[in-house]
Amino acid sequence: MAEKKNHHFVPQSYQRLFSNDGKNIGVYNIKKNLLINQSSIKHTMSKDYFYSKNQNVEDALAEIERLCMLAFHKLDNNNDYNLHEVERLNILTYVMMQLGRTVYMSERLSDDVNEMSLEIFKRCTGMEQVDPHLEFRFDEPPLFSLSVYAGMVVNMADLSFKLVCIDSKCSSTFITSDCPAFIINPYFDFLGYAGVKILGYKGVCIMMPLSPKLLILFYDSNVYKIGNRKGKVTISEPKEIEAINMLIANEANELLVFNSKHAISSSLREYAQKVKSNARPFKLFQNKQCIIHFFHILDKAKTLNINSCFQEDLFREYTNYLSKHPEIKNYLEKLGGSASEEDRRKFYEELKTRR
Repeated sequence: MAEKKNHHFVPQSYQRLFSNDGKNIGVYNIKKNLLINQSSIKHTMSKDYFYSKNQNVEDALAEIERLCMLAFHKLDNNNDYNLHEVERLNILTYVMMQLGRTVYMSERLSDDVNEMSLEIFKRCTGMEQVDPHLEFRFDEPPLFSLSVYAGMVVNMADLSFKLVCIDSKCSSTFITSDCPAFIINPYFDFLGYAGVKILGYKGVCIMMPLSPKLLILFYDSNVYKIGNRKGKVTISEPKEIEAINMLIANEANELLVFNSKHAISSSLREYAQKVKSNARPFKLFQNKQCIIHFFHILDKAKTLNINSCFQEDLFREYTNYLSKHPEIKNYLEKLGGSASEEDRRKFYEELKTRR
């Protein structure tokens, strides 16, 4: 079998959801200010041996992608499809791993660890200055960031799922990027602290565009009411869709990605350029109104006073519970994937026919 050295940090199967022919997508390179209407998926958002030269890593990621694509295509074909709980957890795993597997995140975590390690080194040695060439780095930073976020899946399992759909009569579409999954917290933005991205905090949300007309949302249902009890919320206002695309552009590293049938607007390209030259937190609330209208903060959550509350009050109940009961967290981590191979095969065969 030929060695797979071209590793995609954004899966090809995901990119194809934004493609017309399954082979090409539209790409806007923010750094180079370069628009490419037909970029080969095979060579887009990939690097040789990005994760490791150990092929097992790429194979394991491919298996998770395969399981999730079944659910993704069901959602794409039927926006009213009711996810099985296992499918929801599989998608959460996929999204969490996507958070950690990008170039941006691997570099950011590597820099953070190096900075902390240098500080500890100075404290332990009593040195105020160290050799500027001294660094504490991992041999394979992408594997480290991937493992960090994969290890947080259990901590995020309490989040609710919602599919955000653009009305079929609306011509606007979603874009995506080289950081397709990203974290926001409209709740802390409402409280006056825009840009908070701590996963354990109340109000955390994880978003990822799924196709030009669909977006995945995991959210804290103890803080937000989003749509009705059904599994989707439909939007049609061009300004709201543009606000979501601006948020996607704000979270991108170097590339904005789009379906080439729908040209990416010049205003969005200009905004992406502006963000890269002057990075600042994306503010979701203006005059106490969220620019993404389907986010409704529950009245019971609005009373939190960050200035006077205890640190524990900032975290979700579920997060606090797991921190106080590590044996439960350990049990849940071991529970994942514990079914026999035969049982898993039968289960996923049954899921294929589920409607």
